[in-house]
Amino acid sequence: MITLSKKALALNIGAVAVIGFAFISLARSTFARAYVEPCTSRYHSQVNMRLDRDGVPLTASELQGVANGLDEGLLDHLTIAQFNNGPAKFAMGVKINKGSTQQRSAHGEPGGISLPWTPNSLEQLTAACLSYDVFLPATFDFNTGGTLPGLFGTTANGRFGDVPHFGTNLSWAGGGEPRHYLETKAADNENAAAFKTYEHALARGRWVHVDQEIVLNTPEQSDGVARLWLDGRIESEVKGVYMRADAKMSIAGVAGEVYFGGSGSTGVATNDEIIWLSPFQLRWN
Repeated sequence: MITLSKKALALNIGAVAVIGFAFISLARSTFARAYVEPCTSRYHSQVNMRLDRDGVPLTASELQGVANGLDEGLLDHLTIAQFNNGPAKFAMGVKINKGSTQQRSAHGEPGGISLPWTPNSLEQLTAACLSYDVFLPATFDFNTGGTLPGLFGTTANGRFGDVPHFGTNLSWAGGGEPRHYLETKAADNENAAAFKTYEHALARGRWVHVDQEIVLNTPEQSDGVARLWLDGRIESEVKGVYMRADAKMSIAGVAGEVYFGGSGSTGVATNDEIIWLSPFQLRWN
């Protein structure tokens, strides 16, 4: 179960809505934004997702290898292209079809992608930092919400989507307001919380740099931390997070999910869109 410290509650006061088992939406803090150093400077081991081979972009089928067969929508909705003026030389373009929603939805056309990236170099991580850049078209219609990549974890040797697992994502609500979405799922417990940010809307028509950090709780204690930065500015810092009861639960990698809906949203794409992502970078100590 996700629980929040008194300090976190004091800084994030808002309305509560029930979606599934639990969905808590907390209002943006009225206090001044504090400076919190991005996690990229505090983690010293690093692995980068490769989107090319010897300077040639990978195909979607070649990229499937990093997902160990657990991807969804990759062959239909993903392309890799070279950029001359982007944050990275190669980027992933995720095609979003009009009328589509999340991959595992039973209420609309499955759209976008689900791409779990679990580098082999990770071993029982209890803290990690994810970085990538995202480009939304200048005319992008946010509708009522959608989902972008984040971190996830499960038991040792677990697979993406296994129960129990936990995760965080960058998502957006109506009007494009960013959300810091946290969830934990177990056989007898499902809880989630969506935290508003200082930023009023995700920028369109330019690259936005995203950093996310998870520090797992001590098993059965509420001392975990989850943070989100956009363009180097802290947007959400949630303390007192409970994500695991078992020490075997650890950070497994990146939940590369890109689609409308999900993360507590029922959003549906109103137009055909392409969302671009730079390669994922994962850091740890």
